[in-house]
Amino acid sequence: MNLVSRLAQRNIFRNTRRTLLTVLLIGCGLAALIFTDAFIRGMAASLIKISTETFLGEAQIHQHGFREANDVDIYIKDAAKLSQTLNGIKEIKAYSPRTITGGMLSSSENVSAAAVYGVNADQEASVSKLKKAMVRGQYLSGNGDTSDPHSNSNEILIGADLAELLEVDLGDRIVVTLSQAHGGELSQELFRLSGVFHFNDRNMDKGMAFINLPKSQTMLGINGVHEISIRLQNVDLADDSNLALWQTLNNKNLETLNWRELTPQLSSILNMSGYSTLIVSIIMFVLVALGLINSMFMSIYERHNEFGILLAIGTRPQQLFWQILLEGFLIGLLSLVGGVVLGIALSYWKSIDGIDYSGMEMSGVTMNEPIYLIINYLSVAKIALSILVITVLSCIYPAIHAARLQPSFAMRKAL
Repeated sequence: MNLVSRLAQRNIFRNTRRTLLTVLLIGCGLAALIFTDAFIRGMAASLIKISTETFLGEAQIHQHGFREANDVDIYIKDAAKLSQTLNGIKEIKAYSPRTITGGMLSSSENVSAAAVYGVNADQEASVSKLKKAMVRGQYLSGNGDTSDPHSNSNEILIGADLAELLEVDLGDRIVVTLSQAHGGELSQELFRLSGVFHFNDRNMDKGMAFINLPKSQTMLGINGVHEISIRLQNVDLADDSNLALWQTLNNKNLETLNWRELTPQLSSILNMSGYSTLIVSIIMFVLVALGLINSMFMSIYERHNEFGILLAIGTRPQQLFWQILLEGFLIGLLSLVGGVVLGIALSYWKSIDGIDYSGMEMSGVTMNEPIYLIINYLSVAKIALSILVITVLSCIYPAIHAARLQPSFAMRKAL
């Protein structure tokens, strides 16, 4: 066996150029797989982060029937009692109550429809990125109590695209018209534009407006909220169906859904992301196998005469079989080292700099920040071992061919 090992080590560099090209092929394939795996993990994490942290939250509470009908008459009536319950759940980091209705925004120059949200300024800042998205003016002061004569209840925030459409600037007047609950009578109020936000999402920047929660409740004629967005201590908790909070917050009146249930399209795409890595892996494995098989057969054909002599002097076919298999294993090891180093280096680089997809829409989510790759070293090890196994398995066919050579035929045939 020592002789077979020495022969294998010598023969892999017998044709250095071919061996290096084969190692380069396998190594680049391995590096591509490692990079693809890290990219898909980073993309999934970015999509979840953007979807949940921008505005959605990791979970939301609604009155049964609101999401299907989007009716202002269907709202959570005892919001104060529910808030006490939420304050006592340790898994909840923050939450924000909201009213939601469609409205018409009018300026002296133009008019546009928009979704009008009533929010608690402080609580909303702890759940969404609304405050961080401000590009001009001031965020809601939070003093929107209509019973307070000194309150700033007429503050309104709109997106940059909507401000451009309405041709308004800070301090300009905007009239908001919406339908009240329990009858649909029109309610109209005059607001002053206090701030402009930019989420880098066309739908949000053009179709959303925010006012103080007490003011919105007064305009709608309700004493409750339509939605409570929840920020959990950890986004992974949203996938834990055994948490007591789901049983606590789901009853005959309320439904509490995690972000996957709120965005089924995104959830489906993320569930299929693992198949993307599998498909790329299969394609790469086939290319690696075909490339290695071709290289090994070329090496065997060049050594037909040598193999014939070895068999004629008493070398057993099994020894030739193991020699070819060992040559493939050594080539695989060299490729593994180079591919892992290259793949981790590229992935680490992009885990720091990121890949900018700003403005691109993916699965209904607009990418407003770079994708930072995530290296999973256990996955790297699995991919590397898989490539090594594929390399060895690819050598079985050439090794069987070499072991079955007839000495008289092999010694007469050479390139």
